[in-house]
Parts: sequence; C-alpha cells; structure tokens
Amino acid sequence: MKIKETNKNILIFSVLSVLITWFLNHKMGCGPIIANGLVGVVGALFLPGMLAGAVFTSSFVGMSGLNVIPTLFGTIIGGITVGVVIILTKEIYAGVGGKGGTTAATATLITKTILSLIK
Repeated sequence: MKIKETNKNILIFSVLSVLITWFLNHKMGCGPIIANGLVGVVGALFLPGMLAGAVFTSSFVGMSGLNVIPTLFGTIIGGITVGVVIILTKEIYAGVGGKGGTTAATATLITKTILSLIK
C-alpha cells in the first residue's frame, strides 16, 4: 500500500508538533498555553493550510500533563496517534469549529490507553 505524500507529511509534522510542544511545555518550562501558541503560530506562518491545521491540532496533544504523557516516547506515540486520527477524519466535519480539539482529545485518550497497556 502506497502512502500519499500528504498523509506522510501529516504524520511527520504531527509527531514533530507533539514533541516540540511537550518539550517546550515540560522541559523548557513555557507552560502548555505558550508552548501551544508558539508551535501553532510557527506552523501557520511556514506551512500550507492543511499542514498548519495538523500542526496546531497536534500541538494540543503536547499540552498534556505528565500524568497523561509522561515521556518523550509517549509523545511519539501521541504524535503518531493524532496524525492517524487527522488522516482518517480529514473529510469528516471539514471546516466545523471544534474539530481540532475533539481530534486532539480523542488522540490523547487513545495514547493514554496505549501507554497504560505497555507499562
């Protein structure tokens, strides 16, 4: 099965977005809102629409507390998960408000479940 270039980019940028937001939030001490804002603005300035939206949505997962995503390994799982959810729901409710937050919340719950199973 061949992966479309767009989907590959969504996965890559989703993982990077979660990693960077989580790192800024927890390791650099920026806090979740500043970390999310920085990643979202940089994504909006330098990436085309679909990827910018994926970066912003993915950065919500990186805002998670350490009790939800405690490690960098967990952020990779979270990035992959949110990327897959974004890809699978691209056409569903496109342009409807709240989709990014709902997508991120769903991916975060799935990530927390995966991490609890591999402990």
